Order: sequence, then C-alpha cells, then structure tokens
Amino acid sequence: MNNVAGLRAMGTRFFRYVRDPSVPLWRRLAGLLAVVYFVMPVDAIPDFLPLLGWLDDLGVLSAAAFFMVREVQRYQPESGWPKSVDDARTGTPPLRER
Repeated sequence: MNNVAGLRAMGTRFFRYVRDPSVPLWRRLAGLLAVVYFVMPVDAIPDFLPLLGWLDDLGVLSAAAFFMVREVQRYQPESGWPKSVDDARTGTPPLRER
C-alpha cells in the first residue's frame, strides 16, 4: 500500500512540475521529446535493423525517464526552482555554480 501512496505523490508532483512556469520549457518537454523520437520513423539507427534499431529507442526513452524522475524528485515548488542543495552522493555543485 505504501508504494501506491508514493506513486500517487510522485504523479502529483510530476503534474505540478509540468505546469510550473518557473521550470524551463526544455526541462518540461524532455519526456515528450523522447516519446516523439520513439514514434518518429526517422531514427539515428533505423528500426528495420534487428535489435539495434530498437535499442536506440529504448536508450532514449530510458535516459528521458531517468532524467524526468530525477528532475521531479529535485523539484521544490515551495522554495523555487531549482533546488540549490549540494548532491551528497555525487558531490556536484548547485546548478547556479556549474
């Protein structure tokens, strides 16, 4: 039951993220652009090549999903965008210092 509540909270946060005008447009559209790439007939590696054609689509969708999940987790609507706290796992500086 706890997973359902977490998924619902993540979904709510995602929709707030997408509708927030303070989030840059390219960040909000990253997932949509990945889906467009997936359905477009023109790819970096054509889909008619067995396995390789599908792997590039899978890679783009996976990267976009990872990016969007990370962005939504970092999203702080109360304190503005972006969250300006150092990432303790990687030691990366805040976005404004990069």
